Amino acid sequence: MTDNINALFEQLNVSVSYIGNGPVDISTLGAPNVDAPMLGGRVLSFSYRAAPGDYCIYIRNGVDKQTREVCDLREKARILYNHFTLPRAQKAQFDEFFRKNIPVIFLRLPEDKNINQRMGMYSTYIYERFAGMAQAMEVNSKLFKDDWPAVRALLEKNMLGGIRLQEYLAYPKENWPAGLSWMTYMIFLCKDMRESLDAIGGGEGSKIKTGDMSAYRNEILCENQIKEAHETRKTVVEEAGDGAGAGDNNGVRIKRGRTTHITGAAASHSVSECDSFEQFIQILRERGIVYRRRRLFTDMLYNNNRNKFNIDVFIPRRIRVIDKTPAELCVLLDVSGSVPVTFIKRIVYSIVKAEGFFNKAKSRLVCWSEGLCSDTPLNEAYKFTSGGSTLMASGIEYCKKYLNENSAFFIVSDFQDDLGDWIQAAKDIKTRKTAVAYDDGRYADITRKKSFSDWFSSAGSNANYRKTVVTLKEFTAVFDTAMITPNAMLSKK
Repeated sequence: MTDNINALFEQLNVSVSYIGNGPVDISTLGAPNVDAPMLGGRVLSFSYRAAPGDYCIYIRNGVDKQTREVCDLREKARILYNHFTLPRAQKAQFDEFFRKNIPVIFLRLPEDKNINQRMGMYSTYIYERFAGMAQAMEVNSKLFKDDWPAVRALLEKNMLGGIRLQEYLAYPKENWPAGLSWMTYMIFLCKDMRESLDAIGGGEGSKIKTGDMSAYRNEILCENQIKEAHETRKTVVEEAGDGAGAGDNNGVRIKRGRTTHITGAAASHSVSECDSFEQFIQILRERGIVYRRRRLFTDMLYNNNRNKFNIDVFIPRRIRVIDKTPAELCVLLDVSGSVPVTFIKRIVYSIVKAEGFFNKAKSRLVCWSEGLCSDTPLNEAYKFTSGGSTLMASGIEYCKKYLNENSAFFIVSDFQDDLGDWIQAAKDIKTRKTAVAYDDGRYADITRKKSFSDWFSSAGSNANYRKTVVTLKEFTAVFDTAMITPNAMLSKK
């Protein structure tokens, strides 16, 4: 089963990484493994969306191998079933449902002098607990249906009385269909309101405890601490040097092995550093998809008009259409004399071998120095010539004939050129533009001792070919930027 899910992730171009494999103080951000302090064994596993197509899974340290495998399958199933974005429309309708059923719910709320002022808080808490149970019902009835008793016993052994027990062990009742979506199970939970409140309250007719609410919020806080520590550790951000938020990199964030879409000068600027060619391939995959988003259509009366459920149903029918179109890549490769032939070969090999959501037959690899060296389809790009000076701006102009609404444009170079000309040539390109830099180590001292911005300036500071000084912030306002570090040449991937 694991192999099938992994194969599906590969087909969907979804990346999954694991965090929190060791008990380390959460404040130690540079540690290789991070676990949250004072969890008390309550958080068994969770997952979250770190970036488009990039998910992280946490599994508590110390569980046995079988439990780890079950938790791994559970979290991967949540990713596949798209549990990470709770629809706002559903939450708003639940709030309305909450108010209409307040006589039933009020008896279960804790004694509170300000209970009327805190109704929104209680509504959110009940909704989140119901959503957790509904998602567990979907995962358990779809993934563990055939051997659920054994899986339940395994999870119970490792839960240690956690407050979110129901979010792991919930299973549809005997008279409920199995294998439905979690939003449908929310309907069943709301229809059986009393029994559902019993489940989160801890017994028949029991009240919701303020202590349980606090414990639940603390567990969510612990999860967020783990996420923040992991994301902070992955991201190298230099502190501002002048108190104005500019910093040594002129306000540009440097990220290792990750990518961020830069939309303009006022956006959060970033540079992705690739320590292996595998990370470069991942950038090609991520940006080799053209998304066409259509509006979300909501038919509020869909179920009511068809008499599928009674008037208490609060979930409408939503239709969301997101088209994914394989992009037509155009890669402009700098093959001038300043770029080592070994690097050119690795780049060409990586591009040709990359598998992702882009159309190789319609994609182009254009090799350029001071003029055109070769122009071939991506699936035939095995031969090239190198040498000569660097005039990539004219190469950008040449590539415009291949660029349309289905295109993604890459320029790979050592940046030994007039980058101001690049900006002027690329300004009118509407499609996504990514500039990939190559550091062959000649500026190792600068990179190590100072900032990426210093490397960027030094790489193109020769007055013979740079007419104007271009800052990294100005450059990233036009180009998404990535850098292949010297470590990539040493890596096997």
